[in-house]
Amino acid sequence: MNLEELASRLGGEILNIGKPVKTVKQAVRETKSAPKQIIKSLIFISEKEPLLVIVDGDSKVSLEKLKNIFGDVRLAKPKEVKELTGYEVGGVPPVGIALRTIVDPKVLENDYVIGGGGSIDKLMKISPKKIVEHQRAEIIDVSL
Repeated sequence: MNLEELASRLGGEILNIGKPVKTVKQAVRETKSAPKQIIKSLIFISEKEPLLVIVDGDSKVSLEKLKNIFGDVRLAKPKEVKELTGYEVGGVPPVGIALRTIVDPKVLENDYVIGGGGSIDKLMKISPKKIVEHQRAEIIDVSL
């Protein structure tokens, strides 16, 4: 199943922006959303396994909080992101990634969120509850 079909099945949609969207600021401008409605899907490498960590656009991931739970942890390099997810940095969607998934509770304060849509010129609009359901995500406070 491709990403558009998955988004649609989960009640979301792929937004074709038509130009690169690499920052929260750009996503806010292109979608007329608030920064907290934009999500970042970040790949971290922990001692045991890679992790997909999702935080809202107002937040940064706390390495300290991640380390307390998962041991030594670091942000994945672009090549590792591509190998683990099949997507380039900036295009990683919040669903359809076969990694242990952590969602910060602030993400769930929104009715819908906008995250990576598979490439840097696409975004996905989706309910955060559907992300948690589909990814069987753990809801853990990992933000600063």
